[in-house]
Parts: sequence; structure tokens; C-alpha cells
Amino acid sequence: MHGKSKQEIEFEVSKKMSIFLKEQLGEEAKTVKTQIIDDTIIVRFKSVLPPAEKDMARSKEGAKTIKELKDKLLNEVKPLLEELIKNLTEGEVIDIHSSFDTETDERIEIFTLNKSLEYTI
Repeated sequence: MHGKSKQEIEFEVSKKMSIFLKEQLGEEAKTVKTQIIDDTIIVRFKSVLPPAEKDMARSKEGAKTIKELKDKLLNEVKPLLEELIKNLTEGEVIDIHSSFDTETDERIEIFTLNKSLEYTI
């Protein structure tokens, strides 16, 4: 991490998280944007639902099923996700907050670290 700018780390997190999302959860986002704010990393994925899941999400029951499945899958890979962020930032992940919305077709991951990235970059 030493010698990298905040923007370089944000770019690297976006890139690695996009790969992680595809390989571990089977999702492929059209756009990924990462922002670092103090000790927090926010990663926003847009257009992550494949066509079959978009169709399924039109019903309330289908949307609920998709959300439950994605939550379970994410819980299974959380240790890998924590390791990925640690390797990219040299910071320990204290907490992960995840949100997936079938209506907006977005996923947001928020990582709270044990240190600020604003001052150590």
C-alpha cells in the first residue's frame, strides 16, 4: 500500500472486487465504483443481476428468494473478502455491511477497517 495514492487503491479495490464478485458469487457488474472515506471503504456495483434473476425479481417472492440466496452466499465467502481487503489496504476488517437491492439492481459493500486510509496512503 505504501506509495499508492487513494485513487490508485480505490481503482485496485474496484478491480479486485469485480473479479471476486464474478468468481465467488457468479455476479458480473456493469460498473463498480469504490470510495475511501477515513477508515471506511464503500464499493458500489451496478447492474449485477443476470437476465433470469431480473425476471425472477419481478415478483415479491422471487425478489425475496434472490436476496436470501445472495446473503447466504456472501456470508460463506466473508473470510475471503476480509482477506482480500486486508491484502489491498494492510488494514484489518472490523465489520462488513452488505446490501443488495433487486429493484435497483445494485449491490453495496461497506468495509470498516481498524485504521484510517486517508492518512496512511
